[in-house]
Amino acid sequence: MRRKLIFLLVLLCGVVAGFAQTSDKSLKEALDLLTKEKKTRFIFERTVVEGLRVKYNWSEVKDKKAQDVLNELLSQVGLYSLSVGNNYFAIKKSKKPAENESTNPAATKILIGVRQDSARMAVTKGATILSGVVRERDTRKPVEGATIQVLPYGLYAITDKNGMFSIKETPVARLRISVSGLSMIPEDRDINLENYNERFQAFNLTTHALGLKEVVVVAKENKYGSTSSTISRTAIEHLQATSISDVLQLLPGGLANNPNLNDVNRVSIRQVNPSLLGSLGTSIMVNGSPFSNNANMQVSNTSTGGANAGFATSSGGGADLRQFSADNIESIEVIRGVPSAEYGDLTSGALLIKTKAGVEPLKLTARVNPRITQFYGSKGFAVDKKGGALRADLDYTRSFNDQRFEYQGYHRITAGLMHTKKFGTRKPFTTTTGFTYSMNLDEQKLDPDDKRYQIVTKAQDYNYRFNSNGKWELGKKFARQLEYNVSVNYAEQKGFQQELYSGAIYPLSYAMENVTLEGQFVPSEYLSKVWIDGKPLNIFAKITNSFIHRGNWLTHRVLMGAEWKTDKNTGAGKTYDLSKPPRMQSGNGSRPRSYSDIPALNQLSFFAEDLMLANVFGKRMSLQAGIRFDNIQPDGIWTSKKNTVAAPRLNWSYEILPGFNMRAGWGITAKAPSLLYLYPQNAYFDLINYNRYSSVPNESLVYITTRVFNTENDNLKVMKTNKKELGFDWNIDKKKRLTVTAYHEKTTNGYAFANSFNSVKIVPLELYKAISLPPGQKPVVNTNTDSFVNFVADYNMPLNFIDVTNRGIEFDLDMGRFDAIRTTFVLNGAIMQTESATTDYTISKRQNAGQDPDRIAVFDKGRGKKEERFSSTLRIIHNIPEFRLVISLAAQTIWWQKERNIGVDSVAIGYIARATGQFSMLSKGERDALAAAPNTPARRELVENYNPEYFKQEKWNPLWLFNLRVSKDIGKGMSFAFFANNVFSHQPLERSARYSTQYERRNIDLFFGTEVIFKF
Repeated sequence: MRRKLIFLLVLLCGVVAGFAQTSDKSLKEALDLLTKEKKTRFIFERTVVEGLRVKYNWSEVKDKKAQDVLNELLSQVGLYSLSVGNNYFAIKKSKKPAENESTNPAATKILIGVRQDSARMAVTKGATILSGVVRERDTRKPVEGATIQVLPYGLYAITDKNGMFSIKETPVARLRISVSGLSMIPEDRDINLENYNERFQAFNLTTHALGLKEVVVVAKENKYGSTSSTISRTAIEHLQATSISDVLQLLPGGLANNPNLNDVNRVSIRQVNPSLLGSLGTSIMVNGSPFSNNANMQVSNTSTGGANAGFATSSGGGADLRQFSADNIESIEVIRGVPSAEYGDLTSGALLIKTKAGVEPLKLTARVNPRITQFYGSKGFAVDKKGGALRADLDYTRSFNDQRFEYQGYHRITAGLMHTKKFGTRKPFTTTTGFTYSMNLDEQKLDPDDKRYQIVTKAQDYNYRFNSNGKWELGKKFARQLEYNVSVNYAEQKGFQQELYSGAIYPLSYAMENVTLEGQFVPSEYLSKVWIDGKPLNIFAKITNSFIHRGNWLTHRVLMGAEWKTDKNTGAGKTYDLSKPPRMQSGNGSRPRSYSDIPALNQLSFFAEDLMLANVFGKRMSLQAGIRFDNIQPDGIWTSKKNTVAAPRLNWSYEILPGFNMRAGWGITAKAPSLLYLYPQNAYFDLINYNRYSSVPNESLVYITTRVFNTENDNLKVMKTNKKELGFDWNIDKKKRLTVTAYHEKTTNGYAFANSFNSVKIVPLELYKAISLPPGQKPVVNTNTDSFVNFVADYNMPLNFIDVTNRGIEFDLDMGRFDAIRTTFVLNGAIMQTESATTDYTISKRQNAGQDPDRIAVFDKGRGKKEERFSSTLRIIHNIPEFRLVISLAAQTIWWQKERNIGVDSVAIGYIARATGQFSMLSKGERDALAAAPNTPARRELVENYNPEYFKQEKWNPLWLFNLRVSKDIGKGMSFAFFANNVFSHQPLERSARYSTQYERRNIDLFFGTEVIFKF
């Protein structure tokens, strides 16, 4: 009996103790106890936990994990938690965790939380705190060094070692968060901070793009600011691009071509075909600094050949896109519309290239196709425990048009180091500093079968580039963010051309000034070798300040800054054996020239811009208004030795209906002339006073008068483009979007080398006569004969010679993913027209039997070409995330393509008389008489003979092209990719509409390639 009483007493005490431990508390008190016991932290809205009570046996807390205790507490009141760090939890009630997952499961998981009391205060002021965490999807580890950007406000943050970030003073509005982790797949998400629930979202990053439900392998149209497209690393890798030019086919209106590294690759934005002016007017920005081609002077002779050379050169235009390895690129933004005032020295648009940086596994790539063999390797690793990272990469590429003939090919080596670092937490300062080296060799070696001409050409470029950029989050009222960009680019450019000349013995002079001297003769056969060595140096520095100002109904994001550019060439220039010069052309001789005495091109710029956002009639409106001031060759802040340009720019958008936005843009852009156009080489004319050549050397004699003309154009104006566009964005639902843009762009004062009235000179030349011809001696010559003949010295000089008008309609329809068939459909294209015409007279010295004409023809302005094309590309993208497989088919259609020569009148409107140098206009009657006159030598001086077909329009039938691409991950460390262009080998033979007896084989060749990637 006693034992039973003791047992009951112990049992009663246990029950009482249990009841004492299982107490009823408010949820807030329970969380405080858990924090004290387990050192946990929580983030939640106050209203979420107010009035809620929970029960728990607190004696069991020590033996359980904090996560388990928290889950038991929250399950009693219908709440749940999300882990956002080490013992750091967010408490939510509105949605289940799965519903907060991004539709893209590879995206970065971000937690955005604000306490209710501070949130209310923030809403009153129109701002809040945006905070969160970034984690790796598979391991759930925090991602350090990920970048979070808030668009369109330009705010940013970098995650700490716990993957956490915080952005203060974020406007309470609809915005886009762009998250990019180091070597991981980025994601953009549109949110509305006016909704508290929108501040609590979860995302994960992954390195496996092919494992995503939706794989983006196309160019995405940007939502804010200028009309532009962003091409991601995933899209670049799926294309298996070997240079930037391969990537541009993804733009609306872009056409697919087979990879080609054996010719200069020029960029083309909103043009039917690439052109020298179009590439010159396109700015290529690498990590915020321009890759300038302003100091490139690799040309043979500007007075005769303009911007051309006997070897591959991009002088006079934009940078050669072959120089850039696409494997090192994280993303490319292509600005086609009205750019921000921040970007200058451009007319067509800009390529904003962001290279890879940060920690990433060792990656090895091998790529092979019938023309190109490429090997690439990269590795990024942490330098220290404070967030520093260093990335190194190396690329080797070789290309032959025909692998059977390896004497003509292209070789590229690029190597780079990129260091990233974050300093501080309260006012963080992040910086990225890099050094890159590249070697580009385009050569044609001696063809063993070319005994007659022995042609050899070579173009070597060795580039050394340092650049550094950084952001400092000051958080001041009128200095929210300071940003700097500095770059120094030095290159050694070596051009070489060789040719065997034979069959002509002609006089030669070495004179560099106006003088008459006894000359000499070139050999009847000699091997001419010309070296052109340039050493361009490009220096760039920019600093910007941005801040946000919120009014009662209008929010301003203000950007202002200044920049300095210097372009200089210190190379030896053009050199050769003076006794073995390049071939003379119509008396216009060649001379060596050093580049070191050419002045530097300096540009000082200021810009300011205000992005205004407001709700007008309950709909969102934005207006980006800015102005840029460029001072070319400044001798003061506002004064210049050459030119100054003020360039205003506007971009406007308004949400007419939910999901439907109208857009408009207008602006002026300007491109300064490069050194080649500012400081061309002089024109040298070697004119023969007396010439007697004998097989007996001592009996030969030649007198040569050299006349030198300065070909610089002091009146050269700055090339400008007036850009206008109107369009709309229609978000049909969350997955579908249609973008349409109509544009009109007129470029004036386009640069070109051509003849003008100032470059046609009448030179009186005295003709000497022999007095006697003594055997074995030089002739005795009378040098005072008073016998003269007028020589017409005409040469090229830089002119504002061309106007170009681009107009058209671009469209991009993203139909989203159809989950039932795991396929995405994207259709884009453009109707575009390019019209170019001369703005000055065309002057033509039409020789008769090698003799100067009595009249130098002057033809009217307006000669040019009009090109039109309507093309579209339907991309069908099928992906199976479970297999990490993506297959895409691009169906490209050229619906029509037209071309016509315009403004060409075969009869001159006037002439310059050789006898007097005077210009005379022809009357209509005189011109009609010339048109009807017989084809005599006198008529041929002023009339050009064209085939009647020359004036017809060339028009081609619709053309289809199908390209296939496959990308597959094999395990965690290996990937395989394959592509085939023109898979059906469709190459129709079509007759020309202009020349009825000519046929053309259309479409690119059947072409294929493969690549293998290893990651360790």
